[in-house]
Amino acid sequence: MRLLLKTTQTPCLVMLLLLSVPVSFFPQPRSLDDYLGQGRELENNGDLAGAERVYQAAATTFPGQPEISKRLGIVYQTEFKFFESIQTFQKLLLETPDYPEVNFYLGLSYLGVNEFEKAMAGFDRELRINPKYKRARFYLGLAYQSLNQIGNAVRQFELLVKEDPRDTKALYQLARIHRAASLAAVKQLSRVDSDSVFFHVLRAESYTEDEKYSEAIREYEEVLQIDPNFPGVHFGLGEIYYKMVSPAEAEKEFRLALNEDPNHPMANYYLGELLLRSQKPAEAVPYLQISVAADPDLIAAQFQLGKCYLALGKPQEALQVLLKTAELEPNSKMTHYQLAQVYGQLKDQAKREHHLAIFEELTKAEKDRELQRSEKLRQTQSKKK
Repeated sequence: MRLLLKTTQTPCLVMLLLLSVPVSFFPQPRSLDDYLGQGRELENNGDLAGAERVYQAAATTFPGQPEISKRLGIVYQTEFKFFESIQTFQKLLLETPDYPEVNFYLGLSYLGVNEFEKAMAGFDRELRINPKYKRARFYLGLAYQSLNQIGNAVRQFELLVKEDPRDTKALYQLARIHRAASLAAVKQLSRVDSDSVFFHVLRAESYTEDEKYSEAIREYEEVLQIDPNFPGVHFGLGEIYYKMVSPAEAEKEFRLALNEDPNHPMANYYLGELLLRSQKPAEAVPYLQISVAADPDLIAAQFQLGKCYLALGKPQEALQVLLKTAELEPNSKMTHYQLAQVYGQLKDQAKREHHLAIFEELTKAEKDRELQRSEKLRQTQSKKK
């Protein structure tokens, strides 16, 4: 009887306990944001298989949600399951053709299986939806490269650089393309005529870039023996002697270069700078003036011209030029130092102190960056040891 009483009372007791528990204790249905948040967290932690399961469960719980399909497709793509990602993106685009970034990721998956024309179609569709989407344009350029459509590839990377001159990835691709084209042309030229004056010039320029100055000089001299009037040789030689700190030889070559082209901006700049270095500011001024007129964005010429005017006791002329220099390059510490000297001559103490303060601030920042680079180098060397 006691045994029976216990067994009959237990269910009632359990029911009473269950009824006493708050409703919030029980798991509530998960929201879409919960699924997406957990999936992204797993992605960030590198658990792609876990993220895949979460998104698949989310797709079952919340069918027809485009963001779930997009994230699932991206996970497939990251796992190199390109065919699964392509199917996922295609299905999503049938339902939502303009969903953000999906055409781009579809193109990226096609790129992964070397179907370059289909990849380009995806990137093109994404750019029609969002012309400012840089990643789509960048990968479109890569797809054109893969199909050896170099002109189209260059156009895409140039558009990126036009929009952002600091786009290092696009600049790198342009450099690679132009370098490859240059090397191919040089090889072809060497096969056609290895004694061609053009081939010697190209070799001289290549040696100059590699800082093999003796070899470069020898090639330029070979050019002058073949064709004494070949344009640009004297400027090339002048640059080499300038870098070798041979001012007399450099000045001679730059003057010969100006006989060929009196308005050559860099030849005028180098010659003016050499004359200023030789304490001949009055002689330097006309060359630097021509250089600035020929290339108003040549900051170095603006700066040296300002120094000339300052050395000649012409602070107003120096001020006009140096303010333009500071406008072109606000973080040039030496420009602010020169401006402080100019305002000192003009008896404007407030502006003098203003530019001295900028000069000191930029100098400190430069030293801090140098210390950071040294510390990083030290840490790298310590890790290697």
